[in-house]
Amino acid sequence: MPIRWRLTLWFSIIVLSILAATSVLVYFFVSRYLLDEADSNLDSYAAKVHGSILPAKIDGPIDYNVVHSQLPAINAFSSPGVYVQIIDDTGAVVVKSDSLLQMDQELPASAALTTGALQGEAEFETLVASDGTRLRVLATPLYVQDRTLVLEVAQSLNIMDSTMSRLRLSLMGGVLLAVVLVAIAGAVILTRAFQPVRRISSIARDIQESADLTRRVGQTKTADEIGQLSSTFDHMIERLESVFESQKKFIADASHELRSPLTVIRGNLDLIRKHPDKENVSESLKAIESETVRMSKIVSDLLLLAELETGQETKKGRVKLAEAVREEVTRTRALAPTRNVEISRAEDISIDGDGQRVRQLLGNLLDNAVKHTPESSAILVSLYREGEWARLDVSDTGPGIPPEHIPHLFDRFFRVDKARSRSVGSHGLGLAIVKGIVEQHGGTVSVTSEMGKGTTFTVRLRI
Repeated sequence: MPIRWRLTLWFSIIVLSILAATSVLVYFFVSRYLLDEADSNLDSYAAKVHGSILPAKIDGPIDYNVVHSQLPAINAFSSPGVYVQIIDDTGAVVVKSDSLLQMDQELPASAALTTGALQGEAEFETLVASDGTRLRVLATPLYVQDRTLVLEVAQSLNIMDSTMSRLRLSLMGGVLLAVVLVAIAGAVILTRAFQPVRRISSIARDIQESADLTRRVGQTKTADEIGQLSSTFDHMIERLESVFESQKKFIADASHELRSPLTVIRGNLDLIRKHPDKENVSESLKAIESETVRMSKIVSDLLLLAELETGQETKKGRVKLAEAVREEVTRTRALAPTRNVEISRAEDISIDGDGQRVRQLLGNLLDNAVKHTPESSAILVSLYREGEWARLDVSDTGPGIPPEHIPHLFDRFFRVDKARSRSVGSHGLGLAIVKGIVEQHGGTVSVTSEMGKGTTFTVRLRI
């Protein structure tokens, strides 16, 4: 069953339960109120009867005709359907009101009422007459001379029953009508509310069938959960499209980078096979060794990038950045003795991280500066505290980087000057690794460059 129909069903059940409970309470309180009103009227009627019968005017033995004559006229009561009768201690009816005489009827007998009244208690009870009419009866003791009689005052509940019957039908009809209206309104509202969800499902199926990641749901008119779902879905597809495009580009670039050394190796192997003299073999082996080292470096860097991008946990420990900076600068000086690499500032700062990865980050930045700046360019390294961050700057006084290339510097296999980069052994993965290591440590990396004046790479790592 679709979720909108399940929700409609649940809403209808909840509304039905609430309205049914409310109707039961309303019915109960109205019934209780009308019954209390009837009891109050009976109290008043009984008080009038007690006030009308004067024992002084009744000679003994008791003359019940005199008692009957002292009953107030039935039209003296404010409500129709009121009946009065008096019962003696034997249970016999000795006096009846004119309303009962005219119908030749007696009030229904109730031993509990009679017994209670004879014991001096006033009791209410609902009885049913022989014709099925419900009567509310009040029995009170009536003291005449030295005898205790039972005064029963009754009122018909026909009007109350008729009122409650109409109220019951009205409540049932109202509840059913309300549930039907809620079900219809809920179905319409939920159908419209779930239109974006159905659209998302349709687009997801289209993407699955066609592999077209350019499809988008688009913005909805509301900023509710459905709108957030649409926006999240679009961002997810956009991210997937970006990842797939990046993978395609990565595969193409990696294939291109690996094709060149493989071609060189293959060519030299053919040369050795055709001209196996000592001089050709020696030169070819040197070329093969060089290209093999280059391929090994590319594959190693690709594996490292894969680890960084999959978010694998690193070995955590305290890393002394100043010590790492000095070690990497010393290593760079040994590899490039003709270059001017200096430490302008190195504060004693430690961070939590992977020491090997941090040193690789520093080494890649220094190698990048050495490879892509002329020998006359000075390379300066500075490390200092900046609030809650450790800031590392690697600056050079080289020719600078064109502004249009800066956004792509950390892309895999990106090179500003491809011909020169290959000649110095760069394959365009160093800065991508730098970015991956920095992000793995919760930091940031940025570049500022000015043509003709130099470039500065800035890394911030949380202390």
